[in-house]
Amino acid sequence: MSLKPVVILAETLPIGLKVNFAAVLAMSLGKLMPELIGADTPTEDGVGLPGITTVGVPILTAPQGALSGLFLEAGSLPLRLVYMRAAFEARTYEDYTLRIAAAPFEAHDPQALLLAGPRKAVDRICGRLALVK
Repeated sequence: MSLKPVVILAETLPIGLKVNFAAVLAMSLGKLMPELIGADTPTEDGVGLPGITTVGVPILTAPQGALSGLFLEAGSLPLRLVYMRAAFEARTYEDYTLRIAAAPFEAHDPQALLLAGPRKAVDRICGRLALVK
């Protein structure tokens, strides 16, 4: 399988939040799929550089109202991550988990997604979305 991860951000977010949310989701991707991180590589003079991702991660945008539908549409993909408004508003991880557990999915406000799966399946879901500019 040719794995394709993509990040999809609400198009109305300020650039600082877009960058932050994409970084948070990418960290989770690295934790959940460590095989996507390459080997450490030393420079010629021996400075060790930790491995980075071996796959590209396109950063796309979508209308805020489309994110829930995209997440649900991607239900058959091997990996779906969502960054909810509750994560941004919470002061601690415990507060975040309490907020998430207190309401059904439909009541939450997705701000960003990370989808990963077979290239064709991911392209069917988000191939029409624009890259972040």
